[in-house]
Amino acid sequence: RHDTSRAPPPRPRAIDTPPPIATMGSVLGKISEELPRHEVLAKTAAYEIRRYAPCVVAETTYVSRDGMFSGDQGGSFMKLAKYIGVMAKPQNAEAAPIAMTSPVLMERAPGGGGGSGGSGDGDHGFKMCFFLPASRFRKAADAPTPTSPEVAIRDVPARVMAAKTFSGNLCQSLIAEKDAELRGELSRDGVKPAPGATASAAGYNPPWTPWFLKTNEVMLEVQGY
Repeated sequence: RHDTSRAPPPRPRAIDTPPPIATMGSVLGKISEELPRHEVLAKTAAYEIRRYAPCVVAETTYVSRDGMFSGDQGGSFMKLAKYIGVMAKPQNAEAAPIAMTSPVLMERAPGGGGGSGGSGDGDHGFKMCFFLPASRFRKAADAPTPTSPEVAIRDVPARVMAAKTFSGNLCQSLIAEKDAELRGELSRDGVKPAPGATASAAGYNPPWTPWFLKTNEVMLEVQGY
C-alpha cells in the first residue's frame, strides 16, 4: 500500500511565475507600490515632463558590451532585492525590511558612454536602481547600510525628466526605438535634453505580468523648466 498521508514534494516554480504572495493585481498590470514623488509640468499625447523631488536610491553596477539588458542584470536585481529583504532576511546593517517600490530603473553608469544603452562596440558600465520609499527615507543617511559592498545608497537631487510610456517586454532594441522617438518629439516641441543626458529605462511590473499589460518608460533629463 502507498502512504497517501505524505504530501508529494513541492514542484519547483519557474522564475516568471508569481509567488504565492503575489496579488492578482500585479498579474493584471496594476501598480500598487509607492512611486517616486513628482509633479507633472506638461503633458502631450507622446510624453510627460515631470519634476521629481529629491530621493534616495539603492544601486549596483554591472558591465555589458551588449546593452543594459545583457550582462549580470539578473544578479544585479537580486543584490538589490536582498538589501531590502525580498523573500529573505534583509542584507543591511539593521536587518530591516524595506518595502519594494516602483519602478526599477536602469541607466548608464557615469562615464559609461553615450547612447541609449550600448551598441556592442565594447564594455559599458550600467546601474540598476531601486527607489527607497520617500515616505520613510528623506536622505541616504536615513537608510540602513548595505552589508554587501556591491550595493550603494545614494541621494538623487531634484531633476526634470521627460518620460515616454509604453508596454511590452523591455529589451535593448525597444529602448533604443523609444529613446529615438522621445528625442524627436522633444526636438519638435523645442524641449532640450540636459547636456550629456542618456536614456534611462524604467520597468513598473514584475516579470509575470503579461507583456501587453506592462508599464514601461524611457526617461530623459531635460532643461528649461
